Amino acid sequence: MSSSDKAHEEQKFEVRKLEISDKGKGFMELLKYLTSCGKVGHIDDVVVDPSARGKQLGKKIVDFLTKHARSKGCYKVILDCSVDNKSFYEKCGYKHKDIQMSKYFVYNNFFLSS
Repeated sequence: MSSSDKAHEEQKFEVRKLEISDKGKGFMELLKYLTSCGKVGHIDDVVVDPSARGKQLGKKIVDFLTKHARSKGCYKVILDCSVDNKSFYEKCGYKHKDIQMSKYFVYNNFFLSS
């Protein structure tokens, strides 16, 4: 494999991470990675502190992450959520698509998903 092929192969799996945490309000995380089809945004965690809920902060966070991913050239944004949170994400414009699969590993009493 030539060095340019290697560089191209490595670039396909580039991951960028945007993480913002405010202990008083919540947490959000957007991962951006490249596939053979283009850039994909992945909303990994959106958490709003219970005392700050009801102020549309979660929707604002998801809207911000979605717009940010689009501005960075992502052709789609994906996320995983629980059944309980499905209607929230539908209100944010997301649609149910396929199924999500995972495998968890225990590491120092924490679960890591793969």
